[in-house]
Amino acid sequence: MDDHTLHLSLSWLMLPLALFLAVLGALSSPRDAQGRPLLLLPDVKAVEEYRRSMSSATAEMQLLDGEIAALIAGQNTDLFTQSRQAQAAFEHAMRIAQEVDVQSAPPALDGLRGKAAGTTTAYLEAARFALRWVSLPEETNRTAAENSLAQARQQLKTLEESKWLAKR
Repeated sequence: MDDHTLHLSLSWLMLPLALFLAVLGALSSPRDAQGRPLLLLPDVKAVEEYRRSMSSATAEMQLLDGEIAALIAGQNTDLFTQSRQAQAAFEHAMRIAQEVDVQSAPPALDGLRGKAAGTTTAYLEAARFALRWVSLPEETNRTAAENSLAQARQQLKTLEESKWLAKR
């Protein structure tokens, strides 16, 4: 009886696996502005994670901006609905501020952290003024809410223009 089994060496089995992992790594590696793969050392990884977190926070602030603007515009005449929307906007602003405050920033991004904290505080203040306007609908309260929202928008614009948050 002749045994014609084929014996593959371990190196021939590992070659397709290594090739697969190399392709997978090349496709999933984050890239810098020049398209080169980033080496994710602990400090680079911390910066990238914080950058993504702040990018997410700015997107949340844009949503909050729309909520506050709709509230100030007075699109809903039902006082109960307006007060509920104002409370929801204020709570949204609180959540964003807490998320930004809890995130620890790498030393290289301390300035970005300060700017993000200032922007969340401005939106929290705008939400508070909008809440005040809903509870006491006087023109001075509406003007204060509009002015506060305009200041928050300006700070958000400055934050979004940061090179750290630029779209890649």
